[in-house]
Amino acid sequence: MNLKNTIASLVMTCPHCQPLSGCILSDLKGKTKAEIIFHLSILTAEGLNRILSFHKSCPYQRKIGI
Repeated sequence: MNLKNTIASLVMTCPHCQPLSGCILSDLKGKTKAEIIFHLSILTAEGLNRILSFHKSCPYQRKIGI
């Protein structure tokens, strides 16, 4: 699975990536997987890796998920 698909799946399933949560991916919540991948397509591999790294150590995971 490539990074864009991985990140799209995380956004779609993460209870912490909610609008206005402060998460860098929150603006993608509620979009279809194709829309999320389209928005991620402008990023370089380094940018995608940084997003994945942020998600793995997300500071919002200590908060209650919605």
